[in-house]
Amino acid sequence: MAAADQPAPGGVPSEAPQSSPTGPGEDPPRPLAEETLRRARASLSSLVSEDAAQLPSLNVIADAIRLELATHGRVAILYVKLSRYGKLERIFGWRVVTDILDAVGRNLREMVGSSLRKLDVIADFTLSDNAFVVVLSRPRSRETIAPDDLAAVTRRVYERLQAMLLNDLASGVYDRVHPSVGAATINADETLTFEQTLEQGVGRAMEAAERQAVVYDDELEATLAESIDNHELEPLFQPIVDTKHRAVIGYHATTRGPFYSPLRLPDVLADVARRSALLGLFGIEAREVGVAAATGLLPEELLFLECSTVELPNAAILALSEFYSLNNTLVPQHVVFEVPAADLSHNTVSTLRTLANVHEMGFLISVGGLGAEFTALELVAEAHPDFIKLDPTVIAGAVADPTLIDVVQLLVRFGDRVDAQLIAPGIVDLEQLTALSRVGVEIFSGEFVAHADTRLPQVSFKRLGL
Repeated sequence: MAAADQPAPGGVPSEAPQSSPTGPGEDPPRPLAEETLRRARASLSSLVSEDAAQLPSLNVIADAIRLELATHGRVAILYVKLSRYGKLERIFGWRVVTDILDAVGRNLREMVGSSLRKLDVIADFTLSDNAFVVVLSRPRSRETIAPDDLAAVTRRVYERLQAMLLNDLASGVYDRVHPSVGAATINADETLTFEQTLEQGVGRAMEAAERQAVVYDDELEATLAESIDNHELEPLFQPIVDTKHRAVIGYHATTRGPFYSPLRLPDVLADVARRSALLGLFGIEAREVGVAAATGLLPEELLFLECSTVELPNAAILALSEFYSLNNTLVPQHVVFEVPAADLSHNTVSTLRTLANVHEMGFLISVGGLGAEFTALELVAEAHPDFIKLDPTVIAGAVADPTLIDVVQLLVRFGDRVDAQLIAPGIVDLEQLTALSRVGVEIFSGEFVAHADTRLPQVSFKRLGL
């Protein structure tokens, strides 16, 4: 080993001596630390100059904004927010968000010199927290974009993205994703740093997009209220089957809204109800619709009804007083109230007492969403459920991810320990059913078992390969 490479006392390598000065006209050698810093800066520069969807950073557009402010004193920007509703990721997988963001990015690029040509051109854009910040260059005929023209551009970008989500993405995605576009003009201010100016401008555009998102939420809530008042909610049933005994153990009841609305999707309908003040009214209407339509339910079959823990006390009382009049084949022992695992961590003492009281009334309890709520496992055990349901995310990824199969095995053992039957919902193909069966799951539901229907669907065990 050369002397320069010998470790210094204490095991820390000694620093190599600097080489002798170079000849005339040559750059002096860079110290090691400076050279490392230069390379890091070069790597960072290449990262932030690549596709915006690869790095959520305002650095991508900072230079464009800085140049416009220095040259003209102001610049217009858009903020494109993508609100998600229902169980988008759980149904389509987590990567669907990447597909949506990439599609939005492509559409923003395509707008350059085309649909926005008369007023302005998109100079650059970036992705920040699943939202796009878009820099608009000046129009050709004037120094700045007039407020009316900026409003028109905002509307046109919104309409273009809305049409793209509706027509270009997988069926059902548009109804679960909604764009909101806000605009702001950033003015140069000598009393602020550039970073403060940029932050304030983006904040104003973000607030404008948030206001548009609130308007859309209010429209959905108004549609929900109208659907409840006009009794427009329709029931949907999916059978839950025991593959070991080739038997239907019951049906999971959901509801859908009007055909002309995103509320047609049951998960979006329930999500909007949870976000609004209409949750109680919606829950009462949805459960009554499901109970009344569950005609033909056999004595040994169960009816699973979704219910938040907040609604549960009232839901159980109404069930005792009204369910039998709606469906004279239904008694408490045939009704399973399904609550989310996440609810157990809110007002825990009160929630567990409520679940115990509902059990004493004769009803059964199911806890849903396991696999995504491991922090609640102890509370799940204390709730003494009759059934536990896997989270749909676990089902969607179990075939490709061995780790998720391990999770399912753990929950199979957990179900045995707490004396609860484990249900795997959302099964879409034979591969999923087979993979989960191998690790001990016996009860399933989902589109592969039978398509959801307004009447109790029939199940073909032969088609399932059983």
